[in-house]
Amino acid sequence: MVRVFVSPSHLCTLYMIMYAKSTYKDWYNDVLILDTPPKKQSLIKVISDTQYVYPWAKIINLATPLTDETDFTTSTRKNLTRKIKGNFFAKPFYDFLLKRYLSKQQSKEAQMIVSQLAKLGEVIEVNMVTQTGINSSLFTLYPTATVNYFEHGQGDYFYIQKITTLNFNFYCLFTYKFKSYLEKKGQENAYVNKLNVDGFDLLAKQVIDRDPNGDEVKSVLNIPGKIVLILLENMQVYNVPENFYTDYLDLCVAQIARPEEYTFILKPHPGQSFRSIEISKEHMLNKLKLKTMVTETSNSISYSVEVLFTLWKDKTEHVFCVFSSALFYIAKLYRNDQTKYYYAYNFFKKYIKNAPPQIASNYYAFEELLENVFTENCIDMSK
Repeated sequence: MVRVFVSPSHLCTLYMIMYAKSTYKDWYNDVLILDTPPKKQSLIKVISDTQYVYPWAKIINLATPLTDETDFTTSTRKNLTRKIKGNFFAKPFYDFLLKRYLSKQQSKEAQMIVSQLAKLGEVIEVNMVTQTGINSSLFTLYPTATVNYFEHGQGDYFYIQKITTLNFNFYCLFTYKFKSYLEKKGQENAYVNKLNVDGFDLLAKQVIDRDPNGDEVKSVLNIPGKIVLILLENMQVYNVPENFYTDYLDLCVAQIARPEEYTFILKPHPGQSFRSIEISKEHMLNKLKLKTMVTETSNSISYSVEVLFTLWKDKTEHVFCVFSSALFYIAKLYRNDQTKYYYAYNFFKKYIKNAPPQIASNYYAFEELLENVFTENCIDMSK
């Protein structure tokens, strides 16, 4: 019997592994599928390397590989395309072309999936995230399989509410807060299940220890003394001005009484532009003149920061983000009493004037969830 696990990220794969281990039976063949969107080679590697902590029966990569030198800076053409496809008159035409493209794509995916899984047995369960690219293909191929959704970011709590059929499970970390939030809204919440992440710290350590490049990762990221972790985020999609990056760093540093006593770790997002990383690095080192390390090797950027945090958990006193899921996950997964967690959702509002309409609307849609589900024990530094 086959259980399919479709993952877009390193962290989500580990969540799925924790579920898979706790529910495993001897007759299961568990198959990992890397979701279809293009991914850098280093990200494909760290997801595939989870085979060292879990015995996948097969790993299928549907993602188009990108070189690690690929820059995600938003081009003028991409900005224009986003504006056009959100236009009232252009949207129906764009939706038609997208539907036709997805139909062809799903046909190719279905052929590959069937050929790869044919000899492993009957597919009884599909595990995915709400926006996984191959969802439709899997539903068509395996209509009787149990459907489990997993979170890999705040967006899944938003999108899961838009799924009209309730014939599925949703495994998430913020179970009770989310159930309460749905109940207050008068919505069904029986499909919400607790994702058991007890022992995540041990799993994170195993991931690094068993990585063929694990010794290199540990030697580069072994930071002495007190640590401040600043999460850099994929903000170029909002068309933010360059001063946002420095303003954000200034806000973070302003929360610390004696910043010169710390080493600041900047952890980029895997989809972040090289330019935004360089601006941040330059500002910390040359403008603020603070001891700073950027996790800028391909391997360390692609690693989930929630995994890397196992190297820093006993030394980290402050963690900062704008509204990255990673901060709320770290606070939940590690629960260090000596660590303070800060976010700056409202601070960001003044920087999104030029954001594409659909990107800006997603930002505003998350506000209720932040207030009601994620930010317990976190400090709003926008105030």
